[in-house]
Amino acid sequence: MKGLLLGLAALLVAITVNAETTDDTTDVKVVDYSKYCYYADVEYSAGSIMEQAGRKVQCVRQAESSDLVWKEYQRNQL
Repeated sequence: MKGLLLGLAALLVAITVNAETTDDTTDVKVVDYSKYCYYADVEYSAGSIMEQAGRKVQCVRQAESSDLVWKEYQRNQL
């Protein structure tokens, strides 16, 4: 009887440990700088204008790499 209880307890511990270690559902967000600029984990499309740290910036295409980046906003840029 002791052996049966000990075996059952060991089985419960093993199941509990297995349940805790297999919960690795990490949502990895795919970033694509050729389509979006990112700020605070949010996607912004080309042409978006926002204020960051007290200055206006715009999401524009960087010529040398074709990626979208945040650049200082200038009115005549559009």
